[in-house]
Amino acid sequence: MRELDAALVAFGDDPRFTGPVSGVHIAPDGDPQLQAYVVHFQACGRTAWHAHERGQLLICTAGLGYVATRDGTVIELRPGIAAWTDAGEQHWHGAGPGGPMTHVAVQTETPGGDGVDWQEAVSDSEWAAGPR
Repeated sequence: MRELDAALVAFGDDPRFTGPVSGVHIAPDGDPQLQAYVVHFQACGRTAWHAHERGQLLICTAGLGYVATRDGTVIELRPGIAAWTDAGEQHWHGAGPGGPMTHVAVQTETPGGDGVDWQEAVSDSEWAAGPR
């Protein structure tokens, strides 16, 4: 067993995110495919539409948030709730209107690439459809 390095990431003006979003990237040495992030979204903060080449596991650790897919499926994220998006499934995730949300995101990626197909930003009306 060994301690892993973690790099703090502030997404700031990154077009892949709306609102204040920050995180910690954790990449174990010796396995370039495994990627993990602890991501903190302020109220209403969210990702853009995107899909992962091998799917993604989300585990909510604090707050209230949502993950939604293009087909209209919405899962409410609360502490201890996990969601899986299949390979290639377009989705977004982020915090609800009442406060921040934190989740762990885990995915595998082809070495040398990030394995994510980023799309357009989630509109305010699309986001509002998530927090029903």
